[in-house]
Amino acid sequence: MERRVIVEMNNQPLVSVPVITYNSSKFVLETLESIKAQTYQNIELIISDDCSTDNTVELCRKWVEENKERFVRTQIITSETNTGVSANLNRAEAACQGEWVKGIAGDDLLKANCITDCVEFACQNNSKCLFGKIEAFGENREYANYITETFAKRNDEMLSMTLNNLYDFILDGNTPPAPAFFYNRKFFIDNQITNDVRIPMIEDLPKWLNILKKGIQFDFLDSVIVEYRLGGISTGETWHKPELFLNQRKMYFYYQLDDKYNKDKYSTIESLISFEYDIYKQSYSIYQDLLAFRNSHAYRFSTFLLTPFKYIKSIFSK
Repeated sequence: MERRVIVEMNNQPLVSVPVITYNSSKFVLETLESIKAQTYQNIELIISDDCSTDNTVELCRKWVEENKERFVRTQIITSETNTGVSANLNRAEAACQGEWVKGIAGDDLLKANCITDCVEFACQNNSKCLFGKIEAFGENREYANYITETFAKRNDEMLSMTLNNLYDFILDGNTPPAPAFFYNRKFFIDNQITNDVRIPMIEDLPKWLNILKKGIQFDFLDSVIVEYRLGGISTGETWHKPELFLNQRKMYFYYQLDDKYNKDKYSTIESLISFEYDIYKQSYSIYQDLLAFRNSHAYRFSTFLLTPFKYIKSIFSK
């Protein structure tokens, strides 16, 4: 009680930091230390693990026990089955009690001033959700610099877009930097914004699309607030799995066709996705990863054949 009274006197709203883990033992302690090192004080820590097969949970329990006095509240959530990142993030966010939420994967790092910068910007600009900037890092420094610059340019580009243009831009895979997302929890609850469990491997793009569909605008903080690890959970082995392609195409069709399609919508979507996936599987042994495949003739040909479906939404909207 004494700690909470002191924090309230400092006039800091409570910020929840949900940490999403799955076989994160190699990096998760670095992530937790970066949260502990925040200049902002009024923080609750939520760790949600998606049935790790390594010792991630044990490491987190030990660390939390040793550092729990740093936080207003701590909670560790576990799952008996692996459900995917979307469902895992839903569990973590449902446990949050803060006014604001700053999520992070169990391999990325928060800059020391991350939460302070986000809260100050949000309060000054009456923001409900915002993106800061990321600084990518990894063994390939040249590629890390490229990722950092790409996301920075993308943020700047999205600043001047209308909601409709931004929706189409993101639907085509041009995501803002998910690790640098910050939002008002009550506002999201009131607007029923969650992560789409139909797309278990991609939690970020569907969320941005759901936000935009409700007419909610993004704000952009011109500050690096997160260090984004290349070769970690989100950019390591998962990136090379063909299932990621299935998730991407499901997202495209679910959100392009929207809810105005006929009752056979989902079976139709699954058939279209299977068509593309068959092409992908045949090419996978050659290309080995999603980036290379997206530049292949096979992918471009399948996308060309399915281009007319981009206009189904507008047809059924009339």
